[in-house]
Amino acid sequence: MASLTTGLIENTPVTGVRPTSTFTVKITNDDSIAASVQIEGFFVTGTTKMLYVLELLTLAPGEVAARIYFAQFDEFEFQFLASSEAVEISAWGKDASGNLVAAHRLVPAELDPIKPNGIPEEISINRIYVSNFNSNDVSVIDGATNTVIATIPVGVNPAGVDVNPLTNRIYVANVNGNSVSVIDGVTNTVIATVPVVDGPGDAGVNIATNAIYTANFNSNDVTVINGLNNTVFATVIPAGGNPFPTGIGVNPLTNRIYVANFNSDIVSVIDGENNTVITNIPVQVNPFRVGVNPATNRIYVSNFTSNTVSVIDGVTNTVIDNIPVGTTPAEVGVNSFTNAIYVPNRDTDNVSVISGLTNTVIDTITVGDNPNGVGANSLTNRIYVTNQDDNTVSVIDGVTNTVIATVTVGMRPFSIGVNP
Repeated sequence: MASLTTGLIENTPVTGVRPTSTFTVKITNDDSIAASVQIEGFFVTGTTKMLYVLELLTLAPGEVAARIYFAQFDEFEFQFLASSEAVEISAWGKDASGNLVAAHRLVPAELDPIKPNGIPEEISINRIYVSNFNSNDVSVIDGATNTVIATIPVGVNPAGVDVNPLTNRIYVANVNGNSVSVIDGVTNTVIATVPVVDGPGDAGVNIATNAIYTANFNSNDVTVINGLNNTVFATVIPAGGNPFPTGIGVNPLTNRIYVANFNSDIVSVIDGENNTVITNIPVQVNPFRVGVNPATNRIYVSNFTSNTVSVIDGVTNTVIDNIPVGTTPAEVGVNSFTNAIYVPNRDTDNVSVISGLTNTVIDTITVGDNPNGVGANSLTNRIYVTNQDDNTVSVIDGVTNTVIATVTVGMRPFSIGVNP
């Protein structure tokens, strides 16, 4: 695995014109197998880096891909996360007339190893975080060895988990602790506990804005946390009278947040710019959890009682399909690289694999007892499923759709967060 950055590129205007107008990225896969590359582009505003490009590519052996991005910023940076060390990346700027800007040309040897937010090289990569509802802790699994390498005490009854890979922070919603535990992924310690309202059952991170959202089912609202200072700065009320929000998903490219309201059978869409509900989408009975594919702008909602997954088009905010799955579908995991969606079914002890291309179930994988949580590592193509009643996590190979390992964790593992 390779993590690289261009570093900050200064592009301040000269006589009123910025040197670079567009930035070209060229990627070559020199490996003998397919490789995945995640591209992230940032521009600087004040003292903050803002995400404006998030693209996921899969390259066949020997394949070359090129992308051209807008770069009319005073400072910008591109970061690359590749599944293989044999991937070569070069980049260059061009002015408004299409001429090469020599000062903004980088060959592969000039890209630096990535150090997000000044965190040193030992930043955790390929880590899986499992919230254990009954033991009030989080198990940390090393995805390379499928072993538990740390156990972190958190609040009472931890449920939803999400990760900001850019800051290496993990956010855990503690249902009966009415709080969110913030974990430092380097030290595997809780560095802050943020009080929220009543019954936070799920957490979602917007990596573009560094905002964290919790669905609070007892108080029927959504809490918005600033990831920079770990303080609450907004509360959003979904529609439906007594909506009982149980699930939350985020699309960082569109700055839209999707809230599953279990009692009102709707998904509320929040505009992350002003944290207001902009529309409500009817789905099927008892929507429980939400998965988002930013690459396709599709939102997947598990309907607990209908035994279906509703597929929402993020452009039109309409349901375009309802896919039958197993009995009592729980969380929804999305592999953006392969466009595969994974849904654990609690009462049939299996996982439905949905093709995002055809919106059909293409496989069913037997796992442990009462599966609930799921997370996908798009770079390794591994999927992790919590089995609540046997205190394990099933590790699935996304190529063969088979369980390749079973990891013992804490008591009643509920949810999964992945730092690729």
